[in-house]
Amino acid sequence: MRWLLKLRKKDFHIVRRNLNRHHSCSANSSDVNSVCSELSRKLQNVGIEREESNLSAEYIIAHVLGKKMFHQVSKKQIITETQLARIKQLAMRRLERMPIQYVIQEWDFHEFTIKLCPPVLIPRPETEELVQYVIQDVEESRTCQKFLEVGCGSGAVTLCLLAKLPWMAAVACDINDVACHLTVENLTRYKVQGRANVLNVDFKSQENIQLISRLGPFDFIISNPPYIPTADIDDLDPEVKRYEDRQALDGGQDGLDFVRRLISVAPMLLKKEGKLWLETGLEQHKKIKDFIHDNSAKELEFIKSLVDFKDRERFCLIQKR
Repeated sequence: MRWLLKLRKKDFHIVRRNLNRHHSCSANSSDVNSVCSELSRKLQNVGIEREESNLSAEYIIAHVLGKKMFHQVSKKQIITETQLARIKQLAMRRLERMPIQYVIQEWDFHEFTIKLCPPVLIPRPETEELVQYVIQDVEESRTCQKFLEVGCGSGAVTLCLLAKLPWMAAVACDINDVACHLTVENLTRYKVQGRANVLNVDFKSQENIQLISRLGPFDFIISNPPYIPTADIDDLDPEVKRYEDRQALDGGQDGLDFVRRLISVAPMLLKKEGKLWLETGLEQHKKIKDFIHDNSAKELEFIKSLVDFKDRERFCLIQKR
């Protein structure tokens, strides 16, 4: 399981004295398995589920020992005092419910390892699926030349699309300047930055929409917008609500404020028959269809819903007529 942060309701309170008591791994247990077992136990003691605790402990140890996955570490390896000190340091961050992706400062998206830092949104497996849907669609015709990503975050989506569709150019925008810097860093890491224009802009500003439109028109727009209803934010796991950017999560009263904005401006950004690919919350597609029907002046058409790996309606495809 690559994604450890589930969006579920919990009644969880950190007790500071528990954190202090679990400050360190035992200095007498320096073999890989012992350190991993002890760290997993401590993570469970602060409310992290057993499977997540095991995986977090494995990721931390593998990272410190210079490996990506725990199975790559020799179980006969003895952890040095310096390595153990680093493991303790990272473990304290996870004990405070920092997401493991922020703790080790990287995560995989498709076959790419991207750098991550708080509060930039951590890309989910569902977003990987959306990218795959887009790649399959684009590769069928190979006529697309330029796309726009709205809310680029870490740059994982733009990076993956540029790397796998080497004839394309991109504009990626985000309101968060940290996200924009991180996007540039990740694009540069894989040497695709020359085909991307990264903009630190507020997409709600009409002036900025006009700026973006001058860089188009676009064959398609892709976005994983904020879609969680405001009232549900405080029910998210501590890892999410404490550390990830609220602006990237909070979609307003019904979760669709930003989606409606994006749909409203899509016609002036897209080419004729250009497409809008959206990741959405569950059970939001009917409202999206109704909004398009009532407000797009027949400029847009809701083409279809697409399901995620759990067979839930997670994505939608909208097209300019």
